[in-house]
Amino acid sequence: MKHISSQELRKARNNFWESKKHIYLPEASLVGGKESTAMFTIAGMQQLIPYLSGKKHPLGKRLYNIQKCVRTVDIDEVGDASHLTFFNMMWNRSLGDYFKKEAVQRSRDFLIDVLWFDPKKLSATVFEWDKEVGKDEETIGYRKDVGLDAERICALWAKDNRRSPGHHWPCGPCTEIFYRIGKWEPSKKSNPKSDEKNRLEVRNNVFMEYYRSEDGVLSKLPQQNVDTWMGFERMCKVLQGKETVYETDLFQPIIEIIEKHLKITYAGNEKRIRVIADHLRTSFFLINDGITPSNEGRGYVLRRLIRRMFYNLILLKELSQSESTKLIEEIMNRISNNFEGSFDIERPNHAVSQDAVELIPQERRVKNIISVLLKETTQFQKTISNGQKMLNELFEKNKKAGVIAWADAFKLYDSCGFPFELMLELANEKWFKVDQKEFNKEMEVQQERSRAGSKDMFKQWVDRSKYVQWMPPTKFLGYGNLHSENVKLLKDFEVNGQRVLIFDTTPLYGEWWGQMGDSGKVILEWGEELIIKDVKKYEGVFLHFVK
Repeated sequence: MKHISSQELRKARNNFWESKKHIYLPEASLVGGKESTAMFTIAGMQQLIPYLSGKKHPLGKRLYNIQKCVRTVDIDEVGDASHLTFFNMMWNRSLGDYFKKEAVQRSRDFLIDVLWFDPKKLSATVFEWDKEVGKDEETIGYRKDVGLDAERICALWAKDNRRSPGHHWPCGPCTEIFYRIGKWEPSKKSNPKSDEKNRLEVRNNVFMEYYRSEDGVLSKLPQQNVDTWMGFERMCKVLQGKETVYETDLFQPIIEIIEKHLKITYAGNEKRIRVIADHLRTSFFLINDGITPSNEGRGYVLRRLIRRMFYNLILLKELSQSESTKLIEEIMNRISNNFEGSFDIERPNHAVSQDAVELIPQERRVKNIISVLLKETTQFQKTISNGQKMLNELFEKNKKAGVIAWADAFKLYDSCGFPFELMLELANEKWFKVDQKEFNKEMEVQQERSRAGSKDMFKQWVDRSKYVQWMPPTKFLGYGNLHSENVKLLKDFEVNGQRVLIFDTTPLYGEWWGQMGDSGKVILEWGEELIIKDVKKYEGVFLHFVK
């Protein structure tokens, strides 16, 4: 396999899918609309759910893209060799056009003919079977047709080889392609089941031909779809022959800047440098999409990322304000140059209004991102300075015992925002111990309270829940019906001056998983004609917002 840079991979991907008559779909924002049920975009599928069920896409049936995604459920794991909070997902999709045979063939062609994968190191999984769907013998046959030996194909159960964007919506069996990592050629019987530890998933094809209803019933979709994805960072790791994504050209320029400014080496400081590089990269794109640090919701996630980055920076080397400013500016400009042209697109300006759209020059965007970061790190630096004063008082107070009580440590952490990891480092320098066992117990109690509270914090429409109580789920008439008659009006009410209608059935799609809701017109039985400007779904009930 020859070395392929991240930019070369982007170009090769574009050329290949355009040669197969696929149209580029502009990426979705990392942030959904105000009422989006998803905190961030976590997969490329979110914006396409209606079109998988039959609605015609304005760009056609063959699409490709690279979608930026953010997942923060494993934020505390970042720093190891594999976890990231920000990543790119490459995908191509067929919306009722080609299906299994063509998808398997093109996956093979892209990996072997374009990216120079060694065919002897490839293997695949297919759908085994369950009580609803039989074994995917068809895909096994197509895998063999493109040159994959039978021993390299293994079947996995539904829990491993079925994909869906949620508990309901379109779904289907998948087939995954794995690559044998390392220099040695695998044995003939090596496959993802027999040789799992040496196999890395590099591509996935999901054959979405079913629909899972809210009550769990599986039925056939009116069309057969293909949803294919590849992790961009993971592919760079494989194509550049690196042990982790942090050694690829996506991260090495950032790491080199950190080494230069801190006068340290990556070797021996991997964990903290990885945290700094990952969190700055994620913060760059969150701020670019209109998020600013705050104490709730998406803004809180961004604040946590920036602060976690900054105290890891301090633990490596305490810099002056001007030094940290130069470091952040250089890294942000480097990220911008690396992604030039891949994020400078039209998208809603969330700070202005949901409907406003403006093109912001890349240079101005980067200046704004740097400004937000510096403002937050300056504020956090004050928090750390105040916390250090209080910690020094605790050192003086407990100098005989040489131990910081868990209650004092937790108060410093919880009330003052002083990072516990930084507290431990400073205590260790003074030969002090901190009662970590009791601290962790209290932390678990707080996290449980936080999890319980987050159900309401991040739940959208909580103020409208009383209006849909006892309402039956709205029957959605599907994407083939653009109008309907004999619809029953169940409720007509206002929320903060906004008129909302609920019907027993509707042909209009309700916003879900970041996909925008439909607009339309309704004529009530007494002749009143109303414009529906938006439709949103809450607990199975479709809310029609009147203009």
